[in-house]
Amino acid sequence: MAAILSCDTSSTEPVDAYAYFPLEVGRYVIYNVREEIYSSGQANPVIKTSQEKDEIEEVSTNADGIATYTLSRSTRNSSSDYWQKVKEFTVQKFPDKILTSIDNQTFFSLVFPVDENITWNGNTYNNLEPREYHYENINASGTIGAQNFDKVLTVVERKDTSIINKYVGIKQYGLGIGLISDDQINYEFCQSEECIGSGKIESGTRKTRQIIEHGDN
Repeated sequence: MAAILSCDTSSTEPVDAYAYFPLEVGRYVIYNVREEIYSSGQANPVIKTSQEKDEIEEVSTNADGIATYTLSRSTRNSSSDYWQKVKEFTVQKFPDKILTSIDNQTFFSLVFPVDENITWNGNTYNNLEPREYHYENINASGTIGAQNFDKVLTVVERKDTSIINKYVGIKQYGLGIGLISDDQINYEFCQSEECIGSGKIESGTRKTRQIIEHGDN
């Protein structure tokens, strides 16, 4: 799997933080998707690969001036296949935040202004358990697969690791592009006397989305 890298230093040049989540009708991003599925009793995970395309289809504005963008998500098994639309979701842009509503849940994706000292509950607008989000490596450079990005914003949505499980959620946004990577890990480790503490994955999943193309239609 291609590595996701970021340098440790951030640029001091002023940046329009809203440009980390650009919203314009016709804008699209294509991702390589890889999913590893671990099951008890299976030596190796089942690996599934595909591609996903998110495209902004339309925008509406309410009386308060808040814009709601409707996006389509399409999938295909490989670049030689046709896209098949599988769902729609919305993104709302407020002066102080970005909200993403997908699969009947609304998530507090980004908060403004961007600051490494800020934390917020990503589940403020849904009924899920509170989850503290925070920023890391603001405006740092990064590499996703073979692509280099001058300015990347990292959002840590979850990073819980213990002797029995590992839950990680990390998204990266590229300036002027939007989401460039998404890494979601949900592992349950072996807990028998023979292997507890070894880090052996008993069950769970890891799903990654990494940008391969972006543009405007």
